[in-house]
Amino acid sequence: MRAPFHVQFHLEKKEEPLRIPSDIFLGGQVVRVFRSDGRLESGDRVRFKIWLCQPGDEQTGPAFIHHDAFTRARYVEAYLHGQPPDCELAGYEFEVLSAPTDEPTMTVTQLQ
Repeated sequence: MRAPFHVQFHLEKKEEPLRIPSDIFLGGQVVRVFRSDGRLESGDRVRFKIWLCQPGDEQTGPAFIHHDAFTRARYVEAYLHGQPPDCELAGYEFEVLSAPTDEPTMTVTQLQ
Protein backbone atom coordinates (compact mmCIF):
# COMPACT_ATOMS: atom_id res chain seq x y z
CA MET A 1 0.00 0.00 0.00
CA ARG A 2 1.46 3.32 -1.03
CA ALA A 3 0.98 6.20 1.40
CA PRO A 4 2.77 9.46 0.65
CA PHE A 5 1.61 10.99 3.93
CA HIS A 6 2.01 9.91 7.55
CA VAL A 7 0.71 12.63 9.86
CA GLN A 8 -0.89 13.51 13.16
CA PHE A 9 -3.60 16.15 13.15
CA HIS A 10 -5.71 18.00 15.69
CA LEU A 11 -9.23 16.65 15.27
CA GLU A 12 -11.82 19.35 14.66
CA LYS A 13 -15.36 18.53 15.68
CA LYS A 14 -18.50 20.33 14.65
CA GLU A 15 -21.08 21.24 17.25
CA GLU A 16 -23.96 19.87 15.21
CA PRO A 17 -25.57 16.58 16.28
CA LEU A 18 -24.24 13.47 14.56
CA ARG A 19 -26.32 10.73 12.99
CA ILE A 20 -25.14 7.35 14.18
CA PRO A 21 -24.36 5.30 12.18
CA SER A 22 -23.24 7.46 9.24
CA ASP A 23 -20.31 8.51 7.10
CA ILE A 24 -18.45 11.51 8.51
CA PHE A 25 -15.25 13.36 7.71
CA LEU A 26 -12.42 13.25 10.24
CA GLY A 27 -10.26 16.27 9.68
CA GLY A 28 -8.20 19.03 11.13
CA GLN A 29 -4.90 20.86 11.15
CA VAL A 30 -1.71 18.82 10.76
CA VAL A 31 0.59 19.11 13.80
CA ARG A 32 3.20 16.42 12.98
CA VAL A 33 4.48 15.20 9.61
CA PHE A 34 6.39 11.92 9.67
CA ARG A 35 6.26 11.38 5.89
CA SER A 36 5.35 13.65 2.98
CA ASP A 37 6.08 13.99 -0.69
CA GLY A 38 6.21 17.77 -0.28
CA ARG A 39 2.49 18.43 -0.79
CA LEU A 40 1.66 18.39 2.92
CA GLU A 41 3.26 20.34 5.77
CA SER A 42 2.58 21.07 9.42
CA GLY A 43 -0.25 23.60 9.59
CA ASP A 44 -2.01 22.28 6.49
CA ARG A 45 -5.46 20.74 6.70
CA VAL A 46 -6.49 17.16 5.94
CA ARG A 47 -9.70 15.18 6.04
CA PHE A 48 -10.92 11.71 5.16
CA LYS A 49 -14.24 9.89 5.21
CA ILE A 50 -14.91 7.25 7.85
CA TRP A 51 -17.90 5.27 9.17
CA LEU A 52 -19.09 6.47 12.61
CA CYS A 53 -20.97 3.80 14.50
CA GLN A 54 -21.74 2.07 17.78
CA PRO A 55 -20.20 -1.33 18.57
CA GLY A 56 -22.07 -3.91 16.49
CA ASP A 57 -22.87 -1.46 13.66
CA GLU A 58 -19.54 -1.87 11.86
CA GLN A 59 -19.67 -2.30 8.10
CA THR A 60 -17.59 -4.95 6.38
CA GLY A 61 -14.71 -3.29 4.56
CA PRO A 62 -14.48 0.42 5.23
CA ALA A 63 -12.64 1.94 8.17
CA PHE A 64 -14.80 2.89 11.13
CA ILE A 65 -14.63 4.66 14.45
CA HIS A 66 -16.90 3.94 17.39
CA HIS A 67 -18.80 6.93 18.71
CA ASP A 68 -17.20 6.71 22.19
CA ALA A 69 -13.67 6.75 20.70
CA PHE A 70 -14.64 9.68 18.47
CA THR A 71 -15.98 11.59 21.47
CA ARG A 72 -12.72 11.08 23.41
CA ALA A 73 -10.37 11.70 20.48
CA ARG A 74 -8.38 14.92 20.33
CA TYR A 75 -5.76 13.94 17.73
CA VAL A 76 -5.53 11.37 14.96
CA GLU A 77 -2.49 9.69 13.41
CA ALA A 78 -2.93 8.24 9.93
CA TYR A 79 -1.27 7.11 6.74
CA LEU A 80 -3.01 8.98 3.91
CA HIS A 81 -3.02 9.33 0.16
CA GLY A 82 -4.90 11.71 -2.12
CA GLN A 83 -4.73 15.42 -2.86
CA PRO A 84 -4.69 17.38 0.43
CA PRO A 85 -6.88 18.48 2.03
CA ASP A 86 -9.09 15.71 0.59
CA CYS A 87 -7.42 12.44 1.47
CA GLU A 88 -8.18 8.77 1.93
CA LEU A 89 -6.89 6.38 4.54
CA ALA A 90 -4.14 4.09 3.31
CA GLY A 91 -4.90 0.52 4.34
CA TYR A 92 -7.77 1.70 6.58
CA GLU A 93 -5.22 2.28 9.37
CA PHE A 94 -5.39 5.14 11.85
CA GLU A 95 -4.91 5.74 15.58
CA VAL A 96 -6.87 7.99 17.91
CA LEU A 97 -4.63 9.97 20.28
CA SER A 98 -5.18 12.14 23.34
CA ALA A 99 -2.14 14.30 22.42
CA PRO A 100 0.40 14.52 19.60
CA THR A 101 3.61 12.52 19.98
CA ASP A 102 7.19 13.29 18.93
CA GLU A 103 7.57 9.82 17.43
CA PRO A 104 4.97 7.98 15.33
CA THR A 105 2.72 5.50 17.11
CA MET A 106 2.08 3.57 13.87
CA THR A 107 4.54 1.66 11.69
CA VAL A 108 4.50 1.04 7.97
CA THR A 109 4.02 -2.70 8.63
CA GLN A 110 0.47 -1.90 9.79
CA LEU A 111 -0.36 -1.00 6.18
CA GLN A 112 0.36 -4.51 4.93
